[in-house]
Amino acid sequence: MIKLLTLSLLCLFLIPVILVALLLFSIPFAIVMAVLPWLLRIAAIILLLRGLMESPFHWSALAPAGVAFALSVLLR
Repeated sequence: MIKLLTLSLLCLFLIPVILVALLLFSIPFAIVMAVLPWLLRIAAIILLLRGLMESPFHWSALAPAGVAFALSVLLR
């Protein structure tokens, strides 16, 4: 059975390790979340041009561009 002293020392050691791990994961996540709206807008422009270039034009071809642009606005 784990004694109270052993458990407290284990927690004392694991708290800084967990904080460092969360910090290392949060920095790339913050960078991705900062760049993602711009990438979605670029994707929306490309999808819009692709939808407009289809030879039998359908309004449904513009839906992916609309979704990408809406997501970029939502994330901004």
